[in-house]
Amino acid sequence: MKHAPPAVNSFCERHIGVPQPVSLSELLANGQQYEGRAVSVAGYYSHGFEYSALYSDAGVDIYARDYTKGIWIDGVSPFFVEKEAHVLLAGVYTQKSGGHLARWPGSLCVVQMRPAS
Repeated sequence: MKHAPPAVNSFCERHIGVPQPVSLSELLANGQQYEGRAVSVAGYYSHGFEYSALYSDAGVDIYARDYTKGIWIDGVSPFFVEKEAHVLLAGVYTQKSGGHLARWPGSLCVVQMRPAS
């Protein structure tokens, strides 16, 4: 990741406490257990017009629209330069919001973003 602007959005809670590390596959399989909780999750973030999502694998075709294998991401700057980046995100997870047109199984309101190791 070259330049990661702050993952700041006014509607994302800023003070979330210590996030619990969780895999994306765990969030997808058991999302109800993490509802409203602070989590950190690694994956490949990609974005475009009306699209902002995290997937386990790189190179997901965003136009194939397989929403079930990712989660919607809120809070990342729209000026994020890279179209895809391997990142570690921290924020609050919910299944009450499924992103644009409510198509994803859940979403993460991001308060911190950094390169994944």
